[in-house]
Amino acid sequence: MDESRTHAARGRAGAWQRCGRAIRTLAAAAGLLALAGCASFFSGYGGRTGYSSSVVDYLYPGDTRFEPATEGVPEVRLPARVGLMFVPSRTDPLGLSAADKQALLEQVRKAFIAHDFIDRIEIVPETYLRPGGGFQNLEQVARLHGVDIVALVSYDQVLRTEESAASFLYWTIVGAYTIPATKNQVSTFVETSVFDVASRTLLLRAPGQDQRDAGSTAIRVGDVQRQLARAGFQAAVENMIANLDTSIADFNRKVKEEGQVRLVDRKSGRDWSKRSGGQGSVFPWELGILLLAAALSLRRR
Repeated sequence: MDESRTHAARGRAGAWQRCGRAIRTLAAAAGLLALAGCASFFSGYGGRTGYSSSVVDYLYPGDTRFEPATEGVPEVRLPARVGLMFVPSRTDPLGLSAADKQALLEQVRKAFIAHDFIDRIEIVPETYLRPGGGFQNLEQVARLHGVDIVALVSYDQVLRTEESAASFLYWTIVGAYTIPATKNQVSTFVETSVFDVASRTLLLRAPGQDQRDAGSTAIRVGDVQRQLARAGFQAAVENMIANLDTSIADFNRKVKEEGQVRLVDRKSGRDWSKRSGGQGSVFPWELGILLLAAALSLRRR
């Protein structure tokens, strides 16, 4: 009798032990699932994201072939009337609002207007251009705004995010707020391409680029990426403006040496390089006539 009771007690103890092990196993599994859930939640920002607007995709959509609008050497009338705009894109860049775009274009406008070959330059809202509109869309915009040269600003921005060795600490909510274990890198490329609309000729291009990185906690990845993207655009545009003078000088050299484009004075139709000096000045033959008239007047007196 005592032996049967002892055997039963041992059986109950073994059952409780097996039950305890099962509970501990289930608890461990639930914990791992919870940790995996937290990890997957905070790891959603990992990988590579890109935003771009392409001049080629806009001007030559699909299988469009290049066809010049005029044969021979194109004539570009100066001083130029320029339209400045962003190349349209189906996705807006991260951290760059419409007001930010307007401010960046204003910087580019100020850099262009400082040159004497510019008559006027106006910023064209991006809404006037449609993605893949081609030269037909560009010509419509040019006629609407009374410009004959367009400066198209395109961009390509890549955001990379990866977790560091400390990222396992994201498995706690506190770590997500306090551990800067995410590496964020933003590469930005901006370019201004200047086209003569009538001849569809690329006159010059000025590139600018920037690369920057910063760490962040899991919960602030989005904020840090937006800040980096916005600052990257600003720095890339400033670099592009710094390269603009070099691009213009290189264009002038190619015009003189290669003669791919003929620059003419808008009013007189004469060669732009042989135009009169400052405002109110005259050509040499006109100056000779004025001097002769003055001499005759003095002789009569």
